[in-house]
Amino acid sequence: MCKMIPDEKKPVPWGLPPLRAEVQRRRQAEAESTCSEEKRFTSPAVVDRKSTKLAMADHCQVESNGYTLLQPKRDPDVMSYSKRMIVFLVGMALMAGAVLYIRFVMYDPRVIDPSTFSATTLGTNPDTLETVDRLLRAGFDQSNTVAWDRLAEMTDMYGHRMTGSKAYDRSAEWVVKTANSQDKNLTAYTEPVWVYQWTRGSESLRLFVPTRDTGFIQVPLLGLGNSVGTPRDGIEANVIPVHSFKELHQLGNASIAGNIVLYNFNYTTYDAVVQFRTRGAIEAAKYGALAVLVRSVTPDSEFHSIHTGSSARATIPAAAISPADANMIERIYKRAQTSDNVPRVKLVMNARLIENAKQSANVIIDLKGSTAPEEIVLLSGHFDSWDIGVGAMDDGAGAFLAWEAARLIALEGRPPRRTIRVVMWNNEETLQRGAKAYYKQHEHEIKQHRFAIESDIGVFEPWGLAVAADPKMVSNLRNYGMDLIKILGAGNVTTSDVEGPGTDIAMLCDNGVPCAGFLSVNPENGAVPGKPHWEDHYFRYHHTNNDRVEIIDKHRLRRSAAALAAWAYLIADM
Repeated sequence: MCKMIPDEKKPVPWGLPPLRAEVQRRRQAEAESTCSEEKRFTSPAVVDRKSTKLAMADHCQVESNGYTLLQPKRDPDVMSYSKRMIVFLVGMALMAGAVLYIRFVMYDPRVIDPSTFSATTLGTNPDTLETVDRLLRAGFDQSNTVAWDRLAEMTDMYGHRMTGSKAYDRSAEWVVKTANSQDKNLTAYTEPVWVYQWTRGSESLRLFVPTRDTGFIQVPLLGLGNSVGTPRDGIEANVIPVHSFKELHQLGNASIAGNIVLYNFNYTTYDAVVQFRTRGAIEAAKYGALAVLVRSVTPDSEFHSIHTGSSARATIPAAAISPADANMIERIYKRAQTSDNVPRVKLVMNARLIENAKQSANVIIDLKGSTAPEEIVLLSGHFDSWDIGVGAMDDGAGAFLAWEAARLIALEGRPPRRTIRVVMWNNEETLQRGAKAYYKQHEHEIKQHRFAIESDIGVFEPWGLAVAADPKMVSNLRNYGMDLIKILGAGNVTTSDVEGPGTDIAMLCDNGVPCAGFLSVNPENGAVPGKPHWEDHYFRYHHTNNDRVEIIDKHRLRRSAAALAAWAYLIADM
């Protein structure tokens, strides 16, 4: 191998580093120039010439392997560290400014950008995408308040929709009549459901406090659904507070028998503590309790926050009281450990239950599919409510959300391939008789149900879906959400581990139908599904006298309906 030695006399091509000889000559010249300057300004009167020469020689002429060792000298062409940092920071600031400008000035969240579409969306029929785009944009039409106006009219006219009540039947008739007379291309009808009838009757709770002027406090309460009543003269007994089933079992018959049990638990999440409402009476009856009082299942602690709800039917009565009153009774009990002032109450409940009392109905609204009408995409919410408040949030908004989604799709004039079916379920709050009746009547066509969605956790700002389906469908829905539904903030897709699809569609899910729950953002704190306190806003009004139409925002309801319409159309037309 022949080693090439560059010719130092030839000019160096542009862009290549200088040769070593050139570096040496340049440094030597700089050193001599520096030494000459120092010699010229050295005073001979002060410095001895010989010693100066030697010093200069030491400083300027020491050679080592052909290189001249120089004192450190700043290169005027090299930028200082501080200047480099300033340039760097200015550059970063400019970049950040550009990003913010693009994000908040140039970027429009309402714009769907086809250049970012996934393979799922790119493979979708362009006519389908065009219709979905119009459905999504309907969510921004602030003049449309149809869903909220209808919900307000129905609840104002008929009030609550307790299963088995006349108000339920009248409300159902109103929905069918309104949909058939006002909504183009929709067909509304009812299907029979046999239901029981539970009525609470008169009820009262008196807490004896001898030091009060009247000698007692009248404590507000709400009997729990399905509960038995008390004897005509009521039940008078001492109250024993417990905080868990474990504590109840530890006290046993010796402490519980002949008394009334108060479940005064610490609220963490609804799912963690609702067991005291649903099973509390059955568990306390095992140890001889005469009745149970249950702290209301709510994150609130106010004295007026009383929540009813379903309770498994037991041999003893069960009622809910406010968190504040539950705390007061327990404080009196603790003081009684050193006094004789044991908390004592008189409970009167005239509740009554009639099994299979009457034939009621589910409400169904169909938008017939174009090419595969036998296949069904089901949208739903439950129609029944408790006998307090008017059930606007739980779950009138969920039922009317599904209705409005179908109405928006019908207005487009291009029905999807499959039938869109809205079901407003009867009797969700207790025994799910409506869901069971639907399954029985449509058992022969369950396999034709391609998807089912339920909304029963409040309708606020739309967030997305909690899906129980095979991985491929979940992936496709995620792609649609990121590409399209995102413009309404409703394109998020999570799994059913975060929130179950819904009680009424559970039988469909269990029999192979892909399912989803429609979820919202907590309007109080912005918490999203799966995050702490996400459900708190909903459970402040759940099963209370405060469940009124004012809880529902008309614009959020419209945006949610547009988002649900887009989801449903994509699924029904894919």
